Parts: sequence; C-alpha cells; structure tokens
Amino acid sequence: MPVPVHGEREAETRVLRGLRLALELSLVVLVIEAVGAYFSHSLSVTVDAVHNVPDLFAFAMSWAALQATERGTSGEFTFGPHRLEVFAGLLNAALVLGTGLVFGFAAVEALSRGAPFAGPVDPFWIVLVALPTLALRGANLSVLGRLPGRARDLNLRSVLTHLGSDVAITGALLVAGGLLLAEPSLAWVDPAATLAIAAILAYESFPLFRDGWDVLTERIPRNLSVGEIERAARGVPKVEEIHDVHVWAVCPTLVCMTAHVRVGEMSVREGMEVVDALRDRMAEQFGILHAVFQVETSEGSARGGERSAARPTRS
Repeated sequence: MPVPVHGEREAETRVLRGLRLALELSLVVLVIEAVGAYFSHSLSVTVDAVHNVPDLFAFAMSWAALQATERGTSGEFTFGPHRLEVFAGLLNAALVLGTGLVFGFAAVEALSRGAPFAGPVDPFWIVLVALPTLALRGANLSVLGRLPGRARDLNLRSVLTHLGSDVAITGALLVAGGLLLAEPSLAWVDPAATLAIAAILAYESFPLFRDGWDVLTERIPRNLSVGEIERAARGVPKVEEIHDVHVWAVCPTLVCMTAHVRVGEMSVREGMEVVDALRDRMAEQFGILHAVFQVETSEGSARGGERSAARPTRS
C-alpha cells in the first residue's frame, strides 16, 4: 500500500491547478498565434505558434508527473516516483531546444535568401497577436511564480522557465511588429526576430539539461557544500567527528544524505538524541529532508542505529 512521500507534498492542489491553468492558457495562445501566423505570413509568429505545441506537451507532462507523486511510496518505488519529474523536465528541455534549432536554421536561410518566409509580412497581425499573448503569458507566469517553495523543483522550474522565455519571445514579436509598422521595407526584421526567439529557446534549455544531469548522476546539489554540511554537523553538541558523508538528490526537492558520526561514550538513548539534533540541523539549514546517520563511539564501535529524516523544510 502506498505511504506518504518524504518531504514536501509534490502534488499540492495549488501546483496542480497552476499547471492546469498553464495548459489551458497555452492552448488559447496556440489558437491565437495559429490564426496570426496564417494571416501575417510571419516566420517569427509561426515559430512561436509551433513552439506552443511542445509547451502544451511539456505542461501536460509536468502535470502528469506531479499527479504521479501524489500516490506516495510503494514496495517497488521506495522513494516514490519523484524521478518522473526529472525525466519530464529533461524532455521539456529537449523539445524546446529542438524547436529552437529547427527554426533558427529556417531564420538563417531566410536571411541569406533575403526573401520573406511565406510572402509579404503583415505587421498589423503580428502586433494584434502579440498583445493578447503577452497578457495571457504574463498572467500565467504570475500565478505559477507565486507558488511557495515549488520553484526549487526541476519539473516546475522547467515550466516557469518556459513561461519566462515565452514572455521575452512575445516582447520580441512586439518589437518586430512595431518596426515593420514604422518601416515596412525592413524585410530582415522578421527572420532576425525569429533568430532571436530561437536563441532564447536554446538558452533556456541548457540549465534544465544541466540540472537533470546532476540529479541522474547523483551529484551533490549545486547550492550545497559537503564542507559546510560537515561544519554544521560538528557544531551539534556531543558530535566529535563526521565522515563518509554522501549527499545526493532523488529530485531537486528531495535531498538525501548518509554519514557516520563519532561521539563520546554514551547510552543508545543519548546517541539517538544526537541523531535527532543532526536531522533537525540538516533539514533547517540545508533543506536535506532524508538524513541517515550511523553513530559511533570514540573507540569506533557502533552505538546508534540508522534513523531517517522525513520532515519538510521549515520556512
């Protein structure tokens, strides 16, 4: 039977509602931009419209991954299905990068030919599409950006990165449309805007690839340091030494560690009190939600046992 997940509840109602809103608003944006791309003959509007398709897929995957974590742990998945979030974030990054590369090539080709993508560009439609798109994306980013504590999660961070870059892309559309309205002869503006959009898409994908790689290779989270963790542990009363420290992340919101801790001669009960103090220090100072300590006496014999922490980060 599933049991509650360690650490933060990964499928908070507000998060799921926010992701569903992102999915719904992105669908509206897709319809608006598809109409705009047809009437404007603009490559920049077309790339943004096509870019909404992987966005929809990405938001749907993120929502599904968070739904899965709500089921908790089981005998088969003892940490729960947290890694689904990491794979969702990596797939999101791959979709965004692929879109950027394909349309970046199309933009370079259009610039080299000196010819428009699909006939003369109508800047009126570019501006007409960009204004409501900017409003919808801004509202979407505002709602998800206010979700407390979730921005550390790779899955949700990939969605926030998507939306942040989408707002920047819409700004590029507005600039391109405004320039073409002022001077229709600037045919290079539209493919140049497309190239800028492709660069934004490629840029946003790299941190997501890096963070996903860090989790899958069990690298210590980049905001943590083994040295600082060891110093904090030695600051706990009765701790003489800490060694064999291992720190990794199941997903960015669930950081785990194991360590051997040396203490003076004491009872098992006193040793467990030291473990409790260490767990609290790790959770409060570093957000490490699952810490396992083996307590040893100064003579090197084990006196304690393994104890795991499953407490949420205190705010």
